[in-house]
Amino acid sequence: MKKIIALMAMVMAVTTLYSAEAQALPSAVIATIDTQKIRRDSAAGKDITRQLDAIRQEFQAQVTKKEESLRQEEQDLQTKRPVMEPNAFKAQEQAWRQKVMAVQREIQEKNSRLEVALRKASAELQRALKPIYQKILAKHKATLIMDKSLVIEQAPGLDVTTEVIEQLDQVLPTVKVEVIE
Repeated sequence: MKKIIALMAMVMAVTTLYSAEAQALPSAVIATIDTQKIRRDSAAGKDITRQLDAIRQEFQAQVTKKEESLRQEEQDLQTKRPVMEPNAFKAQEQAWRQKVMAVQREIQEKNSRLEVALRKASAELQRALKPIYQKILAKHKATLIMDKSLVIEQAPGLDVTTEVIEQLDQVLPTVKVEVIE
């Protein structure tokens, strides 16, 4: 009996504490942002996109040149096939296949390095955004900034995307995208 009374007292004490804490929480004031628009329309976002496009174009030109060379080599090999010894043809064909696989590995490695460069540039952008978000929270007396993609409907005046972009453009107009070779 004493155990039951003690247990009930503990439950009441925890419930009282929990309800006091729940009442102490501030009401939520939410601002929204469009992260896609920030990445697309900010100076830093445009700079990242411009650099990535240039790197991709250069990379694609290199790949196209190597593919052409491999196609030409394959055509030459097929042309020589009727006059070649079967073992010699197999050896040259195997060497050609090794070149193809080497080019494919190189493409995968370059794509991986490009992804790493993009992640680093995006991380730099995020680091610059954090203090901007803090300033906007304080200025608007907001308790939360939520991405617009998570919101089904919102009242006018909650979106602070333009303000974020303006502040970001002042703080971080460019971001260096470095692909490590």
